[in-house]
Amino acid sequence: MHCYPKAFSFIGFFGLSLIVMTKSAYAFELSGSKWLGAETEFYINIEGMSGTGILWSTAFITALEEWTNETPFTFTWKQQYRNPCEDDGVNGVDFVEDYCGSEFGKATLAITLSRYRNTILGEPYIEQSDIILNGSEKFDIFGGDLPPFGPLSGRYDFRRAALHELGHVIGLEHEDAARAIMGPKISDIDRLQPDDIAGVEALYSGLNNCEIRDLNFGITHASLGSGDCRVKELTVGGDDTSYIDLYRFELHGTTKLEFTMSSSVLESVLILATSKLEYLGVDSDIYGGCNSSLISTLEAGNYFLLANTYDEAVKESCTVVGPYQLKAVLLSPQVLGTTSSLLGGSSSAQFRGGITADDGASYGNHFKPRDSLDIVAEISIDPAHVGKAGFLVVGAFLDGQILLLNEQGQFEYADPIPNPVTRAASKVLSADESITVFTDLVPATLGIENMVVDFFFGYGLDSNPEEIYFHQIPLNLAISP
Repeated sequence: MHCYPKAFSFIGFFGLSLIVMTKSAYAFELSGSKWLGAETEFYINIEGMSGTGILWSTAFITALEEWTNETPFTFTWKQQYRNPCEDDGVNGVDFVEDYCGSEFGKATLAITLSRYRNTILGEPYIEQSDIILNGSEKFDIFGGDLPPFGPLSGRYDFRRAALHELGHVIGLEHEDAARAIMGPKISDIDRLQPDDIAGVEALYSGLNNCEIRDLNFGITHASLGSGDCRVKELTVGGDDTSYIDLYRFELHGTTKLEFTMSSSVLESVLILATSKLEYLGVDSDIYGGCNSSLISTLEAGNYFLLANTYDEAVKESCTVVGPYQLKAVLLSPQVLGTTSSLLGGSSSAQFRGGITADDGASYGNHFKPRDSLDIVAEISIDPAHVGKAGFLVVGAFLDGQILLLNEQGQFEYADPIPNPVTRAASKVLSADESITVFTDLVPATLGIENMVVDFFFGYGLDSNPEEIYFHQIPLNLAISP
């Protein structure tokens, strides 16, 4: 991990020259700067049309579509004008007589003006790119070789110029060692070439370069060192050679979480990110010990937790390779996915559940045999079902068998499932129903040293007892020493 100051914007630009280029090799150039999620939107409303009768805006859109169809990058567009010289947070394009108040450089057809924002890992992200076309040059729209004579002689194909500048928008640099639309000078090339496509694929392939593991909510033992992914492989750019492990997880509702990375030798760095690698938080603890921790409340969605270190040691007591322990804990009951039903009925009910060994201070799914566990669930009943006579159901899936909680608070095997189903409680349904499965359960006292069980919670109406509403994501409990 490299340290960066507080995020700020800065500007860079690329230009396209008039001189014809005819080199032929195979390579591509990347700096590593890119868009989050491999996508962006352009505002397009270029007045007028070319001498060949094609609207400038139409040709620009076809260039957008070629990059979208041929590469992993996605352009979308709105038919609305935005001044490409304005720092307004959106991408615009137009012909201008000067370079936003300054003269165009000699023999310059177009310029891409990009604005960047520093981030925690890798090169700065692109947050705005505008294309400024030299309005004093003679543009038209045509394909094929640049004509040496005839009515189009001395004119320049607008579409291939747009195609080139859009490559800069994506994050590609000039390529002067290969046959490519990204050559620094306009040429007979009027379509994307394999080198151009390979460049985009490489630039946005970072997540494919690293192993991604599913995050275990509990304790994970791992290490960072030779053979692990490095940051510069993940970010496809920069010179950060620090090691990094990637863990993915999904949340089905707003959840508070705590992550701790601890080691006696490894300088630990924790980074929280969205599925697009938009970094949400970091704890490097450069002034404390070798450990790091993060607490965050996240909305429903897909996320990454990154276990990182530094590329050079920053403390005498900590190194940049070695083992670590990763602990992921839910600090609130978790949302248990979308609602389903046995007979396909609809319900807006919401389900939450949690397992705690510290009276609700934290929740998790992995515990030791001598922990004292409370297992609780909450159901927000569909308003259409509130006030009606009904029942609650608790199911447990253990070693391929189904158990149901009865009204005496005991689980009984249910193979096959009885009809009517075993009830955990019979009652008039309230807007919010709480279910306590266990209180102060110590697995070891029951002879349990290892166990994995999935819990489901549901409810039904006495008027239709065969229809049971429940959640799709189980509440998982794992017991091991």
